[in-house]
Amino acid sequence: MNVFFVIGIIFCGLMIKLALNSFISQNNGVFKISNTVEFYSFLAIIIGFLVIILGALFYLLKIQILRLTNEHLVLSYLFFPYKIKIKFDDIKQIRQISKEVKTSGTLFSEGIHITNSFETYIDLENGKSIKTYALNKYEYQEVLKLIRKLKTGEGKLEDCELPRILYFIENISAFLFLILALVLITGLSNALFFNN
Repeated sequence: MNVFFVIGIIFCGLMIKLALNSFISQNNGVFKISNTVEFYSFLAIIIGFLVIILGALFYLLKIQILRLTNEHLVLSYLFFPYKIKIKFDDIKQIRQISKEVKTSGTLFSEGIHITNSFETYIDLENGKSIKTYALNKYEYQEVLKLIRKLKTGEGKLEDCELPRILYFIENISAFLFLILALVLITGLSNALFFNN
């Protein structure tokens, strides 16, 4: 999932470069600010792509990872060295709150859609509470079961890897999208930077 944000940022950056090259070539190699329709359309395109880049960066930097060891629950961020390590004995309870989020129509359907957003709270024995969005409804249930087993000593974590062919088959649609996106980005980069 994180790769899609990175590809989106790179693609939008290349589109900004393409718009800038196009605008400069229309003005005989000079970047000039004017009150023409072309300048305002160029400005709208640049602002649109910058908004997409900032949104993707925001979500990319906000991604949290929840990991379990045999004695700890570890909450970290994908791109920051900040990490919270909590012993199972320090956890009072883990609770999840579901909030309804209204979204407008999509490309293929109109109207208002209601989806759920899940906030997970890890309440500690010292009265503090840690909020995370790292778990959906089903992951939350599995984490609760696993913590209960690890806390009581009924279970132990073992490293288990999915065979590569099964991993590829399960994620075939993501791989196809990545290949398509990489071909588009490579072609656009080649056209912008190596062909004059």
